[in-house]
Amino acid sequence: MARVAMALLGLVASATAFIEIVERPMMLYSTVSPKLRIQSKEPAFANIPADHIDLKFTPSLKPGAYNLSVVSDTVISLALRSGKKWGNPHTTDGMTMYLDSLTMNGGANMLQDEKEVAKIIPTPTIKRAADTVIYTQGTSKLVINGTNFRPKEMELMFDPPLVKDKDYILSVKSSTSMVLTRTTGTKWRDEPGPLKLRRINTGAGALRIDPSFGGIVVAEVQADLGAHGVTVESTPDEKFYQSQGSLIIIGEGFNETKNTLRFANGLRGKGVNYTTVEHSKTQIKLDLAKKSRWRANPANLPGPLVLLAVDAGAGFVPVGPTEAKKGRTVATIFEDPAVNKNMKTIYRTHTHQIWVTGSGFTKAPQYSTTITMDPPLEVGEDYSLVVYNRTHMLLSLFEGKSWKDSEGKLKITHMNTGGGQFPVKNGVQIATVKSDAEDHPSGVTVTRTTQTLYQTAAIRKLVIQGSGFTDDTDLTFDPPLEKNKDYTQRFVDANKLVLSLKKKRKWRWEGGPLLVKTIDVGLKSGEIKVGSGGQGIQVANILFDPTVEESERIIFASHTRRLVIRGTGFSLEGTELTLRPTKRKAYEIESLEMTEIVLLLNEGEEWCSGVKEGESEHVYVSKVDTGAGEVIMDEEGVIVAKVEADVDDNNCDDSCEWALDGVCDDGSGKGRYWYDDDFGGFYAYDDDYYGYGYYYYGDDDFLAPVCDPGTDCTDCGGPATADTPPTECDNTCQWANDGFCDDTRTSGLCDEGTDCHDCGPVGASNFSTWDDDGWWDDDDNYWDIDDTFDYGDEKKESEDAGAGGVFMSILEGMVYVVGAVVCGGGTYVAVKFYKGQQVPYLPAVQDGSETELIDQSTGRANVPITPDVTYT
Repeated sequence: MARVAMALLGLVASATAFIEIVERPMMLYSTVSPKLRIQSKEPAFANIPADHIDLKFTPSLKPGAYNLSVVSDTVISLALRSGKKWGNPHTTDGMTMYLDSLTMNGGANMLQDEKEVAKIIPTPTIKRAADTVIYTQGTSKLVINGTNFRPKEMELMFDPPLVKDKDYILSVKSSTSMVLTRTTGTKWRDEPGPLKLRRINTGAGALRIDPSFGGIVVAEVQADLGAHGVTVESTPDEKFYQSQGSLIIIGEGFNETKNTLRFANGLRGKGVNYTTVEHSKTQIKLDLAKKSRWRANPANLPGPLVLLAVDAGAGFVPVGPTEAKKGRTVATIFEDPAVNKNMKTIYRTHTHQIWVTGSGFTKAPQYSTTITMDPPLEVGEDYSLVVYNRTHMLLSLFEGKSWKDSEGKLKITHMNTGGGQFPVKNGVQIATVKSDAEDHPSGVTVTRTTQTLYQTAAIRKLVIQGSGFTDDTDLTFDPPLEKNKDYTQRFVDANKLVLSLKKKRKWRWEGGPLLVKTIDVGLKSGEIKVGSGGQGIQVANILFDPTVEESERIIFASHTRRLVIRGTGFSLEGTELTLRPTKRKAYEIESLEMTEIVLLLNEGEEWCSGVKEGESEHVYVSKVDTGAGEVIMDEEGVIVAKVEADVDDNNCDDSCEWALDGVCDDGSGKGRYWYDDDFGGFYAYDDDYYGYGYYYYGDDDFLAPVCDPGTDCTDCGGPATADTPPTECDNTCQWANDGFCDDTRTSGLCDEGTDCHDCGPVGASNFSTWDDDGWWDDDDNYWDIDDTFDYGDEKKESEDAGAGGVFMSILEGMVYVVGAVVCGGGTYVAVKFYKGQQVPYLPAVQDGSETELIDQSTGRANVPITPDVTYT
């Protein structure tokens, strides 16, 4: 009823008078200005529901582009919806928006004529230029490129601050280019580092530029060094162990007598961590100090040794963009390998494997570990070697081979984990070899075999070989298997038995060796132990049944370079997949874990050829072979990716200078940080053991991408598409958990759904909207606090206060005086009371008795002291 009454009141109001709109045109950016306010001279919107107000504009602005709200009796507000535009101005001069019609409750137009309500100008953009190098004072001009620059109204805000007409003169050459000319005696920066453009104002307010990273880099400022700067060549193929090697840094512009270096992990020269022994214009040679290491944190190795800056005599010059903490990799450092001593007893041929523990082991396919043994054994000929992690590797003896010809110690004398041969001091014993036990006098034996089977293999049979077998032979296995329940047994001859696994049974419940502990062929002696030392003897190596996890991750035909396939049971010794329609020659296996395989697309190949624009094709895994034969997937296979065409708007490549380093450098990866083994997982101080990890400390709040979007395709996976599932709830927004909703439902600083703590999940918002009570909210979206470019360290001169100011000053002084009197009096009374003294003007407290609790002459309690009564 109330809503109907309000509607009737609105109808009566609309029938009596026209609404006169205040012509106060607002300047709006076409795509980002958050709201437009329209004001009437007289109260016109009282008790009118927002959905009963209809507006029409020229140029046309559809109601679906904005949310309308009634702010007060005289003001309505239009909030631009995400992804919508106020208009499409074709020039930087902009376009005028007119309000043609305003109706309430479906009535007649309440405007006598159209009213100018806004001036729409195109939203400016800035092109990132992190690879543009300028010198603090050696460069006089800086060109900034972008779009929609307006020559008459341009204000810029830099970090570090630069003041227009004081530090530089601005000249707008066109809508896409402007030139800054440095004034005499000024510097682009006081110290080397990135020069960021934080805000730009072309007439509609101070617009934030790339707020996620504190601005966009328009130049990299380096120290003046004549007409050029120092350059350093990346040499990742130089490989050293932590405590070994002499490092040669190659580049240009070095000082021939003295150079100071700054490394990402804080290495120090002058004999602290290294000594510089040779200088030339093109190279510097460093010798590692005793008891020091090139990189100190072994958990992050192998990893790059990164040089951030060089001081050749005129100040530190960054050798890579400081904005992304990227320097130059001058070497790849490996952990010093070590082996733990083990005197465990093994037998010459009966023991099938040895676990070796230590540190610094590296895994295939990126690196490999080889060892030199005493007595000599050849990997691939006598045994296989599989590294599981940096501390464990497994040696498996091949069939027909022996660990040692005679009894004695088995040692490792050298290791090579990637940095060259590393001597193991005095050789480390990994086992004590003993002779195999003698065969049973009956002649019954079981031969050690290394046949490989899957847990539930139905095609391959388990063949037991030996001597003295009978038709009634019974075997005892470890882990236990029961004849005629888990398997059936077929007698071939005295030297061979064939075992077949029953349905829904497994040779082992997990991967590992299958051992025969005893054999009973029906002799009076009963069960006969086989093997040596009661360990049994290996008859098979059982592998996990491989599985593949279904996924419809979106990849592009050739622009996506890596495909991650997850599952279980993948073998570190080698796993092969059969993909459809992708051919095997199209990719290589980049990395292999027991639950994940990463495939890298070869140059010039495609995951799926002939995918049309707007369509997609699935990639299937049809077969898996982890070493025991091919496992055929059900039906068509398991879907592992959805391939889309390499359309223009999703174009990406690896043209970024830092592509293919395992770090997303073009900003298209999700979240603020980028994973990098360089610093133990993130760009952080994890490996900074020596005191100063970074050349430039001023921008640690932001880790911006150093390359343009789409230029680091392999590491980032390519830009997102419209089909990418939207985020509903996570906290990857940089400003998550700060008490304010920062996604597209309010300020738009972050993607929708990425500030879940403050905004709530998509579709279940729990935040408060902005206070819509003024012409400019200055929400923390794109606008400055006061829409000016005053920097914090500048002081403004006070203006003449006038008579009103004098009165306010007197009133303020009176408040201070009264406050001081009250505080002083309160303090005086409190001190008197604390000391038990008589407080003036304070009546004595009576409890109804004649005896005072406090003796005023002594200040002590005037009460009898008894053992069971306490007075406080």
